[in-house]
Amino acid sequence: MKLSDEQKAVIEAPLEPMAVTACAGSGKTATAVRRLIAIRQKLADDRGRVVLLSFSNVAVNTFNKGYAELASALPDDASRKRVEVDTLDGFFTQHVLRPHAYRTMGSRQTPYLVSGSEPFLSSFQYWKSETERPIPIKDMQVGVENGKSVFFIDIHGTAEHLDHAKAKTLIEKLGRTGAYTHDLGRYWVVRTLLNQPAILRALATRYPQILIDESQDLGTMHKVTLELLIKAGVQVSLIGDVNQGIFAFAGADGMFLKTYSDREGVRDYKLTRNYRSLPPIIGIANQLCGRNDEPDRQPEQGGAFFVGYKDAELPKLFSSFKVRLSELGIQVANAVILSRNADRAAKLAGKSAAPGMGIVNLFAEATLARDQLHRYQNAFRLVCSAVVSLLEDAPPGLSSALQGSPHDGWVLRLRRLLWAFTRNAEAGLPSSSLQAKAEWHPKLVTNLRTLLAQIDQQFGLTTVATFGNKMAKRRLDDIALSGANANDKEGPGLRVETVHQVKGESIDAVLYIATKANISALLAGTATEEGRIGYVALTRAKNLFWLAVPNSCLGAMRAELIKAGFTEAS
Repeated sequence: MKLSDEQKAVIEAPLEPMAVTACAGSGKTATAVRRLIAIRQKLADDRGRVVLLSFSNVAVNTFNKGYAELASALPDDASRKRVEVDTLDGFFTQHVLRPHAYRTMGSRQTPYLVSGSEPFLSSFQYWKSETERPIPIKDMQVGVENGKSVFFIDIHGTAEHLDHAKAKTLIEKLGRTGAYTHDLGRYWVVRTLLNQPAILRALATRYPQILIDESQDLGTMHKVTLELLIKAGVQVSLIGDVNQGIFAFAGADGMFLKTYSDREGVRDYKLTRNYRSLPPIIGIANQLCGRNDEPDRQPEQGGAFFVGYKDAELPKLFSSFKVRLSELGIQVANAVILSRNADRAAKLAGKSAAPGMGIVNLFAEATLARDQLHRYQNAFRLVCSAVVSLLEDAPPGLSSALQGSPHDGWVLRLRRLLWAFTRNAEAGLPSSSLQAKAEWHPKLVTNLRTLLAQIDQQFGLTTVATFGNKMAKRRLDDIALSGANANDKEGPGLRVETVHQVKGESIDAVLYIATKANISALLAGTATEEGRIGYVALTRAKNLFWLAVPNSCLGAMRAELIKAGFTEAS
């Protein structure tokens, strides 16, 4: 990539907090990594570190790879090693939550993450009243209103506030055990920095410069944490695109990025050249978000199209899309089918929902994650939760320790044992091709008994007396675990994902299977989250974007789609 003048301005800027508004495909990764190096060079002999934070491990791996390539030409001195890349939550967990939060939590042990399925959490539930069902603590979220913490649960996108005193008492009771959920972990980070100001000062001294990628996704508690660091003297720079903010359910509204440049001392920068997409795709994106971003690429075959479809004839649509890919010389591996909804994405991919109840359902979900999606890490995570639930008096936080990076030797050995069980369809988690009730379940129970006997022998962790009840066959049928007529099912032969799953990716060709509501929101622009989701789907595409429109509304929407810049595909 030949750096633009806008990119150079960001990279070469003096040491100052900045707000960088970057369009989709603007070379944000290349810019952020080079800025990271430039900041460290400008710090010269200062012992302070500079850190680049993002929201996913995929993004972190991308940044680390880019930094390693560029840093190979730098002197191998101490300054080169004073650069870090991490996820936002990972950074604060490592430096605040795990080493220091136990004092604020009133716990006698290192804090540990819980998934919500741990048996002991049944004692930590929020009761709105004696007649209503209790709310699991894993569903409780924390926000800030008028400078004070609030506790709530999400009800179909609407926050329902909980009694502050009652919720706080319950969270502090859990905190004394050392346990926290993802959301409560962020709460305890803030509480720790407020209650232990020496930790805040030390963190600000060690990391005087922090860059935040995808900063439109900063949630409420993230913002409070950053405000504390800014007040302590840290120069925080934000990079992102408000039009790609699609995590409102997590309290991310994009306003922190949008208004950051209004602060005294914060410089405003923009990246407006799109290196990713063809001009027709960028033209539609500009119309939707009201920007005037420039294409770096010259016109060529491809672009943005809409095409009608019927649910019953989706295989024909997939075939037509693959024919077009072949005509353009695009590999199937570099294309994706997108859906707004996770359940619909699974259905489009020909995947079945996991059957069974309780722990059996966890094992079934793990089997399908391994066999259908090839997501071994997800399968392992589910196996950990399920197996720990079958252990009598399992140590608190054992499931989280197994899924993390355990330091205790015995936990590491148990982790290896569970990984072997997860991957082995003969001696461990049985194949999803087996009949669920008659074949898969009996084999699972047999293999589990062997595994649990090993765990008892090697680690002294006994099996629960209610093993039989927990492993009952309820809601299992005499069909393959992967679903009815699984052997006859054919997926589309393309990767299928939700829009949220591909955020941050650059993809040669995208087929977005939309509903009428999805399309209406897309055409209305990026003022709403639904509109931004459509915008993210569109701007993933490098060469080809197909918007699949239901035949039932195609006639009514055709003129508006053409006006927006789409071309109708035959």
